Amino acid sequence: MAISTCSLILVGIFVPYLPIYAQVQSQSQRTILSDLDTKINEVEVQMNALHLQRPETAETTYEISHNNGHAPPHHHKRHLQNVYGILVLLGWGILLPIGVVIARYCRTYPLKFNEWYYCHIMCQILGYILGLLGWSFGLWLEKSSKEFVPKTQHTLSIIAFIFINIQMLSICIRPNKEAGYCKCWNICHHVLGYAIIGIVVADIFEGLNNNQSHAEKLKWGYVGVLGVLALIVVPMEIFRCKSMIMHLSLHFTRSKFTNSPEIS
Repeated sequence: MAISTCSLILVGIFVPYLPIYAQVQSQSQRTILSDLDTKINEVEVQMNALHLQRPETAETTYEISHNNGHAPPHHHKRHLQNVYGILVLLGWGILLPIGVVIARYCRTYPLKFNEWYYCHIMCQILGYILGLLGWSFGLWLEKSSKEFVPKTQHTLSIIAFIFINIQMLSICIRPNKEAGYCKCWNICHHVLGYAIIGIVVADIFEGLNNNQSHAEKLKWGYVGVLGVLALIVVPMEIFRCKSMIMHLSLHFTRSKFTNSPEIS
């Protein structure tokens, strides 16, 4: 009887508090879940803000995840760009102009060098091969990395490539001196050669201005090379013009006295 009475007393005391305890426990769980959801939302907001502040991170992640092994890594790509630029600069930008200088100033005026033709052909062929390797290398690099190339540089590169190939093929059909169209061939060969030099120089400077690695050093180095060539070409051109004028005047004087009637 005493045990049943105590049981009734305990039930009467604790049973009214069970719904209150359950309600408190439910509210605490809701509070915990609400706090957790708030923290998750704060983390998402911070991540979104970081993503908006650094869009290049997403771009890099996209490039890495979508790179199927065709494009080289960034540091390798810089080295490849340097190799491409140096080959084109050395082959088409230096050796081709040197070959033109040899052909113009070592044939007769102001210097007479009997082996000028072989030196001219050697510079042109070596420069053509190096430039062609660099041009092909740059084309592969452009296709593999899918970088945007300015339209001006792209157009100049294609025009230079076409003109240089035409010039090299024209050497194979060079006529003899006795042929009637030899003079016309020489004029076309000279005009196309000078046009190639101008287009190649413009293409090189356009490429160096395209934010390449070490572009500033290569640019000023190439400016120095062109300056040295200019210091050689300008005085030789002046001397050549004077020599040709003197030779023509002397030839005209001799022909005048030869064709004049004898004085009786």
